[in-house]
Amino acid sequence: MFLRRRIWLIAIILVALIVFFLITRGPEPPTPNPPGTFSFAVLGDAPYYVWENLKYSLVLQELEANDLSWIIHVGDIFWYPCTDELYRKTLIRFNNLRHPVVYTPGDNEWFDCWESGSGSFAPQNRLQRIREIFFDNPTRTLGRNPLTLVNQSASEQFHEFVENARFAHDGIVVATVHIIGSANGMKKFPARTDADNDAARRRTQAAAAWVRDTFAEARTINASAVVISFHGIPPFENAEDPERHHFEPFIETVEEEAERFARPVLLAHGDGHVYTVDHPLVRRTTGRLLENITRLQVPGSPKVGWVRVIATPGSETSFAFQNHVVPSWKYW
Repeated sequence: MFLRRRIWLIAIILVALIVFFLITRGPEPPTPNPPGTFSFAVLGDAPYYVWENLKYSLVLQELEANDLSWIIHVGDIFWYPCTDELYRKTLIRFNNLRHPVVYTPGDNEWFDCWESGSGSFAPQNRLQRIREIFFDNPTRTLGRNPLTLVNQSASEQFHEFVENARFAHDGIVVATVHIIGSANGMKKFPARTDADNDAARRRTQAAAAWVRDTFAEARTINASAVVISFHGIPPFENAEDPERHHFEPFIETVEEEAERFARPVLLAHGDGHVYTVDHPLVRRTTGRLLENITRLQVPGSPKVGWVRVIATPGSETSFAFQNHVVPSWKYW
């Protein structure tokens, strides 16, 4: 009996040590880029809760350790409250990363801020503060080693859209456009005004114009691929979706320009919280699947993680994807 208890005690101690090692061993070790490739990270829709902040710190450690050419955050940097203090806390996190960080806003941090739990703010007020805090220098990314950007705000017609930016790397043109969830900012809320409606329509028009400019630049430099990042999920697959008109003319512009470009196009977004890689766009005028368009939707709360995109540049650029999610049991 004594021997059996001793064996059980040793077994329990060994299991406890293994669990302790797994929980405290830190993030996964970085993976080198395969020869002839480079990689970048895309993430969004986290952290939402206090306990997700612990997981998010592990994500930031992983990003810091990996060989990444840049990092894209596709919005929803938190859930609530929509305070300047929380904006600045997030900005510090971005700027502490050694890689260039490109950020495009989500609905959580400005449009949904009318909700009482988020602070009962006027959404346009919060968007203005985001522009002032995160985009005070729209010609540079965030991060300790920023990249130089071309910015839509240089255009007199779209001078307020400092969040819409673009750069090129190794023959690939990368752009951000401000498209969000909550029906692309057209969701009703008690204090909504005509000014909110006009702002949403103008923002979508600016996004479509920036997509056209981006593909024009891609053609000018004979780019091998285009990457477009944004937050919200347009109903790509369903032309009859009642919310689809809120995303026009953005969707139509992507269809037209990607078909004309006829080279790989990566659409990277968040909002759905479920890791997805697919080909969702069908050209409405012909019914033909646009096979050169790949959609990446990043994981989000309660999953906290990031997606590594491995790009193989060249005349036939290709993208591969690795989903990195912090295990549900891991906090340190």
